[in-house]
Amino acid sequence: MITLKHAAENLAPVLSVAAIMLYASTALAQSATQTCGTAQVIPLAGTEPTAKLVIDAPLAAPLASRGVVVIPYCAENMRFVPVFGPGALDVSPRVGHIHVTVDEAAWHWADASGTPLILRGLPPGPHKVLIELVDANHQVVDKGTVTFVVPKNATADVPSVQGVDRGAAHP
Repeated sequence: MITLKHAAENLAPVLSVAAIMLYASTALAQSATQTCGTAQVIPLAGTEPTAKLVIDAPLAAPLASRGVVVIPYCAENMRFVPVFGPGALDVSPRVGHIHVTVDEAAWHWADASGTPLILRGLPPGPHKVLIELVDANHQVVDKGTVTFVVPKNATADVPSVQGVDRGAAHP
């Protein structure tokens, strides 16, 4: 009579081999170039394709529930790297960052992280965010605008700060 222990002892090696073969066949079916694209350590030969900014709509859940604006974005044919100045214009593949302007303010900030923008503390109502894809010399390559409304009923989780004297001089 075959017991559960006997079956497990005999089937475990067979299942292990089957799992390894399945993993190996999947790994062989895709090369690193197919999965990740061109190696980003080798300069591209010839003319590089035009860089393009791709912006998604703000994530609905954090906006509706807390009034927090999360804007996913990425760039095609440009890597986000904190490298600046005229010398960086010759880097291949192309590098750059974004400039972000909220509600047509006279100022903006630069971001080279490539991670989603997170804005919190905006008052309820309509808002507009301009995102500019720029090269290492801060020249605009592409741009896009996102409009959204922060709901009145959203509760922004604003932390309270205690024990900090904002008027005190620091030695």
